[in-house]
Amino acid sequence: MTKKRLRIFLLTAITCCGRALADEPNRPTPSPTESNPATPAAGHSLHGDAFNEGPRQAAALLPGMGKVHFAVTTQIPQAQAFVDQGVAQLHSFYYYESERSFRQAAKLDPGCPMVYWGMAMANVNNPKRARGFLAEALTRAGKTKPSRREELYIESLGALFASEQVDKGARQNFLLGLETIVQEFPDDFNARAWLAMATWQSSQDDGIGSRQAIDMLIESVIRDEPVHPGAHHYRIHLWDGKKPARAEKSAGLYAGTAPGIAHAWHMPGHTYTSLNRFADAAYQQEGSARVDHAAMARDGTMPFQIFNYAHNNQWLATSLSHVGRVRESVEVARNLVEQPRDPANNGPKDGGSAQRVGRLRWAEVLARYELWDDLLGAIESRQIDWSDLPEEAALKAYHLGLAYAAKGDKDKLGAQLNALIAATPKPDKPADASKKGEEPRNSNAPLIAELEGHRALLNADLSAAFERFGKAGRMRPESLARAQLAARNFGFAESTAKKAVENNPSQIPPLAALVEVLHACGKEPEAREAYRKLTALARNADKELPVMSRLATFTKVWETTPPGETQETGRIDLTTLGPLGWEPNSAAPIELADTSGATWSLSSRAGRNVIVLFFLGGKCPHCMQQLQLFGKELEAFGKLNTDIVAVSTDDVEATRALKTNAEGVNFPMPILSNPSLDRFKAYKVFDDFEDVPLHGTFFIDAKGKVRHSRVSADPFLDVDFLKGEIERINRILKFEAGSQAAR
Repeated sequence: MTKKRLRIFLLTAITCCGRALADEPNRPTPSPTESNPATPAAGHSLHGDAFNEGPRQAAALLPGMGKVHFAVTTQIPQAQAFVDQGVAQLHSFYYYESERSFRQAAKLDPGCPMVYWGMAMANVNNPKRARGFLAEALTRAGKTKPSRREELYIESLGALFASEQVDKGARQNFLLGLETIVQEFPDDFNARAWLAMATWQSSQDDGIGSRQAIDMLIESVIRDEPVHPGAHHYRIHLWDGKKPARAEKSAGLYAGTAPGIAHAWHMPGHTYTSLNRFADAAYQQEGSARVDHAAMARDGTMPFQIFNYAHNNQWLATSLSHVGRVRESVEVARNLVEQPRDPANNGPKDGGSAQRVGRLRWAEVLARYELWDDLLGAIESRQIDWSDLPEEAALKAYHLGLAYAAKGDKDKLGAQLNALIAATPKPDKPADASKKGEEPRNSNAPLIAELEGHRALLNADLSAAFERFGKAGRMRPESLARAQLAARNFGFAESTAKKAVENNPSQIPPLAALVEVLHACGKEPEAREAYRKLTALARNADKELPVMSRLATFTKVWETTPPGETQETGRIDLTTLGPLGWEPNSAAPIELADTSGATWSLSSRAGRNVIVLFFLGGKCPHCMQQLQLFGKELEAFGKLNTDIVAVSTDDVEATRALKTNAEGVNFPMPILSNPSLDRFKAYKVFDDFEDVPLHGTFFIDAKGKVRHSRVSADPFLDVDFLKGEIERINRILKFEAGSQAAR
């Protein structure tokens, strides 16, 4: 696409973005030629739809974002500092915070085109918003005449979004644009880093011709800037799943280049996992979780607002499981399950939601370490609160079935097998009768076969048991080895256990099974050698794990040197980074006059949940809709031990007039007046860039902790969702209280 056509396309996008930013840095007003004749709705940005989403609270210059300089045309040093921070955050895919940095730079210097380019770069996964920001960049570029280098950056990113579909051609045009920048400005190592990234990402189209060539490009960045976060980040991605050892050095350095960004801790875990260095992977993933949680506590961010949060933390749970840190693995998984949910960000059919992966990791680790009573208790008490979706109902039945099989309860195992079959959809294609033994085409067939095998084993039908186990393709090999050992099939047990270790090296459960099997087979020297490896691997494992304690009956007579505690060079105490799990923040105080003149205070509601609705006064029609919706459910919320209060931007007189309106509209909840907006600001229901209040909905639990928040351009209207959330949190708090009383 030519530069002229690109400009026409993106300028057309302005009509989708609404008003352009004005030149005044504090409380801007669009110029007449840029104005949208329609006044934006209350809570909506003056500058268009692209600005309605994303961060609307001020940025700060934070430590640990990475050492990066990216010169832009501005006469304001602090604006340049925020651009540098935003670019550093881009290189670690810290997109939400990167956009915040560029928005802060725009407030300081709204005429700088590159701050809008930066907002677009922070939305590469959201083409609609990216186009809106790019259109603004082009508008500004037409007025301020940026440098040739800046023009090239805007044009290259514009080429990525120059059509409705971001396809192979668009990605290639973006790559070619970056090549032009590198050719004309060879000292721009950021461009070289992004060129390496774009070339690696283009592998989704035609594959990478030469990873080594890209690696050499990355190395050229590191020569110029040894601690460039993007270079080390992109090198890890480049070799991930291919030749991870090629990225080992960068894996050891990346977190140190950007220690304040969770993803910089997480990505080295990819490399170490591929190299079967699970203790190192767990260290990196734990650092990632703690950095994330510290930032979330600082900013009041909900977990569902971070796009890769569930991925990071479920990986941590798995890495901890491999090395026997079962208690912490369960803690991480449980935290994922109990975290705030959001209908827009992790709905019931979202396979990547924190809750779904948390439930699966929680059940997996308890089953893997044969903690059957813990597994039964967690599911039966609904701590692991499987949804009613067929795939989750199947997983619930499968894990319960494993537990009952291990406890020898044939009746309950049979009931769960029936439940698993009932949760399994009918085959989309009948089995081919000409192919003897062909399984129906559905994903639960291996799970059904495994439970059927356990049922046959309990019935002493060994032939049927192992025939079914042969169909259980997802059965853990160490579990099969133990089943074979129980049936005294020593040769099969030994070969299966060895294969389990071979396929899953440096993991405790298969190695523990191998020790057990080798001892039972009378192969003491081999068993002792396997045990030596196991004790070294398990030096930080939990004590009294069933898979380990079974070995104590014979290993206690072996002469072994207990492994000492070691502290690897360069490691830090990860607890200094932040908490292991997400923790709800305490709610800020609220003490305001209601329409009767009495003082309403949040502190007086101790022991009750509170829904706080921040609204934009009686003239906001959407707010009136919200108040009426929640007002109709006041009694239902009351039965859930929940009060509702609304906080208005209007003064007391206007708020009283709303409460006693002549139209007879009923607003039964207390309505508080906050024209000073100090409570809006305390709860961050305020756009710091445009100096206007926003809509906010908060669920504060009976302990005064914020369990869910939604701050946005529009009021939150999903009453049923919040009722479900309150029921869930009430159950969690009740269980916690019972557990504390039992202790």
